[in-house]
Amino acid sequence: MLLKSLFRFCSLKRYNFQDILMLQRFSQEESKNLNLKQEVLYFYFHSKKVFFKADGTVLELQQAIKKQIADVMSVGVYQQTNNDEQVEYASSTPMQLVLAEDMVLRLNQTESYIILNKVDNPPVIDLIDNYPITQHALHEYFSEIDVPQRTKVVLSNFIQKLLSEIEKHKELTYDKDLIMLIIKKVIMKLGIYSQAQKQIIDDQISFLECKQNRLAHLKDSIIKELEMKEQTTLYQIYFYILMQIAFTQYGTYVVWGWDVMEPVTFMLGVTDMIIAYQFWMKTTKAYTFGNVLQNAVNKHLNKRLAEQFNYSDELNDVNRMIEYLKFKQMVYSSDIYEVISVIEGAIEEKQAKLQAQEEEEQ
Repeated sequence: MLLKSLFRFCSLKRYNFQDILMLQRFSQEESKNLNLKQEVLYFYFHSKKVFFKADGTVLELQQAIKKQIADVMSVGVYQQTNNDEQVEYASSTPMQLVLAEDMVLRLNQTESYIILNKVDNPPVIDLIDNYPITQHALHEYFSEIDVPQRTKVVLSNFIQKLLSEIEKHKELTYDKDLIMLIIKKVIMKLGIYSQAQKQIIDDQISFLECKQNRLAHLKDSIIKELEMKEQTTLYQIYFYILMQIAFTQYGTYVVWGWDVMEPVTFMLGVTDMIIAYQFWMKTTKAYTFGNVLQNAVNKHLNKRLAEQFNYSDELNDVNRMIEYLKFKQMVYSSDIYEVISVIEGAIEEKQAKLQAQEEEEQ
């Protein structure tokens, strides 16, 4: 419940979703160890793993969620759209189709959760299958020039939309003016779509950054609490030192004298050296009051953070999702004219290198 209440502050601000989750896949080694005969995906819901089959249907996903999450009576799976009018997938829809993009889960008709799908695989060239020759040509073209990944994504998306638009009007006779008109139409559509997507991504990044700050605040508050408690460790060290001083002074000048106390003080010094050396061996840090306190705090910090949820995994997931969304944000912030300029620069650079090589050979 701590994790749920921790992020309720973020979801109450202005968002139409409760949380953003990350879809995760088992590695080949993990699949082999678990003896998985088909691909199984999962996501963390309030620090609990929810599993489902990647090659199943929406109905199977809904059944898996109801079985694994308590108090869930209904599950809706929606396509993430540019506005609040989300499109719900039919129960018979194959998950392979749903997993082609991010999706939205609506639980009990009240709570919505965005599931980010391609966090580990940022958007790549993804042309529709109707144009295999163009797809192959683009891959060949990009392999010959050095351009950023976002440039490849924007250009491939533009060409996909352009070819789709041309396909709609294939009965027409094309000339230069008609092609230019279609290109302008596609650029306008892409511009409107990109603006809408940027707004969605901005909201998602804002929400995740709020989660990131709340996690940091939680860790800081626990550290301060532990530092107050672990002050007793320092007091124990102070008491041990004072007791050594009092004992050596009392033994030397009141009870036994220096002949007896000399080997005792030597052994006390050796004991202090052993304690300091042991601390350094364990922590590779100097034996100081500050380092002793920090070590005592760190020893209990992870345990405290793991009492309700896996803090480290949660923070790593949030960081990866922010990185993924910022890449998408960068893609939608680029227009086709900027992309063409980048490609022209890469071509000129390549031509200059080839010309220099030819001159060296001559």
